[in-house]
Amino acid sequence: MKKTVSFIISLVMIFSCLTLVGFAGVGDCVPFNNSKYFEYGDYSLHYRTYGDIGSCRERVILLHGFGLSSASLEGIAKEYEKENYFVVTMDVPNFGYSSRETEKTNLLSREELAFALMDNLGGDWIVGGHSMGGGIAVNVALDHPERVKGLVLFAPQTSAEANGATAKLMKSKVFQSLFGAIIGLVKPFPSLVRPLVAISFSDLKFAKEYDLSVIAAPLAIKGTGAGISVMSSHTRGTDLEAFSKLQLPTVIITAQNDMVASKSNLQGIIDNAPQGTVVQCVEKGGHMMMEYDPQNTAALTLPVMEKMK
Repeated sequence: MKKTVSFIISLVMIFSCLTLVGFAGVGDCVPFNNSKYFEYGDYSLHYRTYGDIGSCRERVILLHGFGLSSASLEGIAKEYEKENYFVVTMDVPNFGYSSRETEKTNLLSREELAFALMDNLGGDWIVGGHSMGGGIAVNVALDHPERVKGLVLFAPQTSAEANGATAKLMKSKVFQSLFGAIIGLVKPFPSLVRPLVAISFSDLKFAKEYDLSVIAAPLAIKGTGAGISVMSSHTRGTDLEAFSKLQLPTVIITAQNDMVASKSNLQGIIDNAPQGTVVQCVEKGGHMMMEYDPQNTAALTLPVMEKMK
């Protein structure tokens, strides 16, 4: 258990370095001109839409990675919109402008929440995800294969499932305070942010010009650190054996210079992907390939998506 706790603390310390200054809380404003909110149970889910749901060729929902938000998927969503796909990018709880979990929240899984939004909008869906969001996307497909037409996974990573004493500890006030304090401590040190962005994008010039508020603003919302702690207490793992038996068109996008994704975790997903899965690599791309190079990334996925009918 000590190793698990140490790993989670280290992970939070890395991503908490992205936080800079205070911003408005969840629900205080409409962050983007295409922002919408979906209320479900104790949760308020922020999502953005691209395209016309009434005349689209297919519906696509995209889920972001750890420490990020739907903003990281804007570029790829616009590329799909050009091809007449209706795209939804959803902020996973505790990130972006969705609600933060607390010990008082009637906790629901990220998979249930994503599907609830899909179900509310109606129809069948192509489900996609980046990094952590890729693992969530796989679980949604495992739960509702009859409503999922295919999977589009960008550097996907499965999540570790907390059980027993570890889960209880992650949900405790002590760890909620610790995670919140770690995020608060890095606010005076913005110089730490730029190198982490450079590692994620694997492009120094792009990182130098990148607007850090895209990442910093939602992470600085009150309750984010505590919410991440609570989230870690009930994160669902991925059944790779069940994943291998899915009969869904699937495309997995990797990046040549990805220095963030665990190679063994990614390889495990590739090795257990459904039969016929297409694996493509963005040359010279980093972990954030769908934000840094959305055109080429989209071009690698679209031929497979055309078969998801």
